[in-house]
Amino acid sequence: MKTVILLAGHATRMKPLSSYLNKGMIPIVGRPLAEYIVTSLVRQGFDDIVFAVTAFPEQLQHHFRDGSRFGARIEYVSRPEPSGTAGEVYALRDRIPRGESFLVHYGDILTNFDLRAMNAQHESTEALATVGLITAERVHVGVGELDKDNRVIYYEEKPLLGKPCRAAIDIYGPGIWEYLAPGLDLGYDVIPALMKAGEDVRGFIDASAWWMDVGRLSDLDSATELMQEKAPELDLP
Repeated sequence: MKTVILLAGHATRMKPLSSYLNKGMIPIVGRPLAEYIVTSLVRQGFDDIVFAVTAFPEQLQHHFRDGSRFGARIEYVSRPEPSGTAGEVYALRDRIPRGESFLVHYGDILTNFDLRAMNAQHESTEALATVGLITAERVHVGVGELDKDNRVIYYEEKPLLGKPCRAAIDIYGPGIWEYLAPGLDLGYDVIPALMKAGEDVRGFIDASAWWMDVGRLSDLDSATELMQEKAPELDLP
């Protein structure tokens, strides 16, 4: 199955590092962020990869080359200007084998999400879209509740959300192309449009997965701690 890793855009929340580094090349415990993603994909059998990349594509190409060093086959598509996540996928339509499903993996997350099980469910249901979901994600602010006199009767700092959250990992079937277009976002636009149209949209929950969004400069310390903790299970080359 073809896998698209989305690294398009200018990663403005990662400045100043993203002023001279592709987001996927930002180091975490001595390895580029994208290397953790590629290694996880290959370990689970997803070794046919295409990067959609805007900023500093030559950095990814120099590090990963054709992918053989990592047990993968890697292609690169340079995207001069970002066009929404759905637009980036749409621009790669000639790289996706006709009539086949494909995986989309955002390029700024760290996780051990069970992609094999997700794909098995996708194949068994023949859904148009299978959305990867995680649990135990926290709200990033404190949550309060007031009585009629504005007394605080409940407060919790950054509580668990209590609902499955999108893991920024999806599998799409070959009928998805009519819903993709430049400027659209997969989460904001495409998935709601699929549901409104009555298409078969499934969710796959990996309740045991660890997961982290590394989209902001302030996330790097936590990402470093996470990767140091998970190093024994990663089996990195």
